[in-house]
Amino acid sequence: MKPVPEWTTFRLGVTCGVLLALLALIALRVTQVQEWEPLRPLLRLYRGGFLLIEFLFLLGVNVYGWKKAGVNYVLIFELDRRDNLSHSHFFEVAGGLAVCWCTSILACLYAPLLPVPLQLQPLLFYCLPLLLLLGPMPTLHARARRWLLSVLYKVLTTPFHSVGFPDFWLADQLNSLAPLFLDLWSLVWFYACEVDWKDLAGMYTPPVGSLDCERTSKDLSCLIQCFPPWLRFAQCLRNFWDSGNTKPHLLNAAKYSVVFLTITFAGLYSMALEYPSQAAGLTLYLYLWAASACCSVLVAITWDLQIDWGLLQGPDFLREEAVYSKRVAKFLAYYYCAILADVLLRLAWGVNIILVQMRDAGSATATGILAPLEVIRRFIWNFLRLEKEHLTNCSLFRAVRDIPVRPPTHNGHFLEKIVEQENNGKACQKPHSAKTKSNSTLKWTRTAATETKLSMEGMNLLYDQYVDFETTEL
Repeated sequence: MKPVPEWTTFRLGVTCGVLLALLALIALRVTQVQEWEPLRPLLRLYRGGFLLIEFLFLLGVNVYGWKKAGVNYVLIFELDRRDNLSHSHFFEVAGGLAVCWCTSILACLYAPLLPVPLQLQPLLFYCLPLLLLLGPMPTLHARARRWLLSVLYKVLTTPFHSVGFPDFWLADQLNSLAPLFLDLWSLVWFYACEVDWKDLAGMYTPPVGSLDCERTSKDLSCLIQCFPPWLRFAQCLRNFWDSGNTKPHLLNAAKYSVVFLTITFAGLYSMALEYPSQAAGLTLYLYLWAASACCSVLVAITWDLQIDWGLLQGPDFLREEAVYSKRVAKFLAYYYCAILADVLLRLAWGVNIILVQMRDAGSATATGILAPLEVIRRFIWNFLRLEKEHLTNCSLFRAVRDIPVRPPTHNGHFLEKIVEQENNGKACQKPHSAKTKSNSTLKWTRTAATETKLSMEGMNLLYDQYVDFETTEL
């Protein structure tokens, strides 16, 4: 693993120091706030930004773990072998966004002291990552941004493109970031319908409203929740169309279709709560939601453990091969903890579906806690999913477990073995005349040297072909 450049380390250190100072200021200000109700709707808009920052930071941890364990994620994601983001780059981006996120929250808390209107602060914050992603500047990891936009375009237009590993991997990440899409919808609705742009003086006061559009907002929230599963559903159908294999593509599509039912019944149940006279319908929708949620969670857990991770198939309920060594106790405990965490967090995800449809303060607080937990579950999933893909590539000879760093040289152990063979050959020779012995030894030495030279040239040529093959594959 290449060491992190000193300048990057310095920037990360400065970012951590600034972030700690901003968090201390936020904690100090929170203790001084008397009325939270006027600011609660506005601060809810920052939940999506926190999820994005958490996701980028944990993705950096994923990259570090893949490199440390030898998982060839560059080959899996079809990245440029000579120019791709390291874990320090992800930490740097996440740290920069975290500083901007804390600064924007402080600007809301200290709004009377600033010339910028209070209600514009969240909009300014969300415009920053959007400009960084879509900006045409050749700096700020331009190649990585172009790669992300190209994969995102293929994900959003899934039925019209063949699906590769980066495409469905990104779609899976978007499923875990579903609350981010809901918060972005709340942001759009807030600035489209609740902010009076003609009254700039009124924008210096806390907002009045709940960031909801009542019935229209609830209908659209169901559709927004169904959007990420629809992407994976369409990808599974496209894979079935291209390959003709019923298993696993149609089975995977059925898994996501159950998610549609769970979201639909959760939305109907939350709407029925507004009409107490429809008690029969309320009970029916609750039972249908519970049945669909249990089915969806059980199928998702089974799919994660057996298909995506390839576990529960070998000894000790794991797989026969592993990149993260099972000989070390801490790695063995990691597998079992990952299984337990996936089960518990999948259950929390099923509960969160119905809580999203509720509009009271308690459900909003619970959703704010469960949404970051889903990002953590995806972080664990990434480790074991990439391990399974790397082992599959090794079994199909698309990758190797141990890659030689450099070809052997004339100073290596290969020549030491040749010299040892030469000494053994001299000791085993019968005593002849001095001239015959000298000629025989000279002839043997020349032959060994010639064979050594030919062997070295062949090994160097083989290594060059290996490098060319890896570059071509990438």
